[in-house]
Amino acid sequence: HGLRPIITDSVGGQFRLYDETRGPGIHTLNLATNESIYEAEEFYDEDNFWNNVNDEQDEAATDAHFSAEMTYDFYHEHLGHSSVDGEDDLQMLSLVHYGENVLNAFWNGSWCTLGDGNGFDVTALTSLDVVGHEFTHGVTDYTADLRYRNESGALNESFSDIFGTAIEFWAEGDSAD
Repeated sequence: HGLRPIITDSVGGQFRLYDETRGPGIHTLNLATNESIYEAEEFYDEDNFWNNVNDEQDEAATDAHFSAEMTYDFYHEHLGHSSVDGEDDLQMLSLVHYGENVLNAFWNGSWCTLGDGNGFDVTALTSLDVVGHEFTHGVTDYTADLRYRNESGALNESFSDIFGTAIEFWAEGDSAD
């Protein structure tokens, strides 16, 4: 997303991708190609200037964090819906670097998991519309509770597509695509 402001947290002289100013928090963790949340680790930065472009695509972490913050703000400011559950009880957790060459992102009922792409022409799936799409699955879970199959599954996907795009255009304005 280029140069963007994000909220982080200071721990032991370092900074981590945790924003406690929005509801129960927005937290971004590193799966480092693992697939279990129990293997997730913090992303740290020493000076809180997250210039973390590297071969591991760690810039995806700050993109995911910014995207989750914008998703929270969009729902809160425009719809009066706080966090994913609407009650500000559920932390918005993003797990970045899921598996190896995973061309997928998904909501598992509790958090957003983001793959790094296919290793060729698609990079990490952490754009505003993708992250907004996945967290919208959570909003749909807590509001409409649509079963994810047949027509209700199609509605679930379309709501996530629409809101993911709306979040991107709201946050990016004229540079949205």
